[in-house]
Amino acid sequence: MPRWFVTGAGGQLATAFARTLEGDVFLSREETLDIRDADALRTAVHSYGPDYVVHCAAYTNVDGAEADPATAEAVNVLGTRNVVNAVRGTHATVVYFSTDYVFDGAKSEPYVETDPTRPLNTYGRTKLAGEREVLAWVHGIVVRTAWLFSETGHNFVKTILAAARQRAGSREPLRVVDDQVGSPTYAGHLAAAVDEALRGGLRPGLYHLAGSGYCSWFELAREVVQLAGLEVDVEPISTAEAGRRAVRPAFSALASERPVPRLPHWAEGCAEAVDRLIPLG
Repeated sequence: MPRWFVTGAGGQLATAFARTLEGDVFLSREETLDIRDADALRTAVHSYGPDYVVHCAAYTNVDGAEADPATAEAVNVLGTRNVVNAVRGTHATVVYFSTDYVFDGAKSEPYVETDPTRPLNTYGRTKLAGEREVLAWVHGIVVRTAWLFSETGHNFVKTILAAARQRAGSREPLRVVDDQVGSPTYAGHLAAAVDEALRGGLRPGLYHLAGSGYCSWFELAREVVQLAGLEVDVEPISTAEAGRRAVRPAFSALASERPVPRLPHWAEGCAEAVDRLIPLG
């Protein structure tokens, strides 16, 4: 059975991998092993001897990265470089997760692996720089995904469900951006697809793996509210009205030209996440 070293334990993607992977799994938490500490990370990796390093740790606060680009750079670029350097001298495969925000959103059809990148914000730029660090490793795999959500961690689906519950029975609407379109991806589906691909001999390189189909944030929010059975009005607003610090691509849906598993439709993942969240109150 393979040995797995997973960074970012406690986050939604690492949690999904912990549920999915078979074999020996080491979950690395920031509190005990910071990827910015190169020496400690290298010692831990060499001591454990993994076959795969599944690098889920990241700075993902898109607006926060504009206010604090140094931290985004330290985690997403230098931290990723440390992960790659930690496996040198081994045959371990590094699997790194990137984002649809490496694109500028100028296309009107889903982005594929061969499309040129042009990030509009600090988060996208640092994740793209992290991609380059991993692809320089002979056993490096980059998986771009989008609009990740689950029943754990911090994500849009959980935020909308909580906000809708607060408004239930009132006349206060949920106002959600309708002019940004992407590919919502359930973390459980992504972890299962990556596990399947790796066990099938996925070769080093760049891949897109995201929920099938695409929608706007408004459409995703409306789906969450409907699935939860809450009587709350969801109203569309523009990006300009939302007033966010970071510029975001208007259209960043992902598709793949490569031989990778096809993920279920985003609405299936949304239904699964909401179904798991409702009993949690």
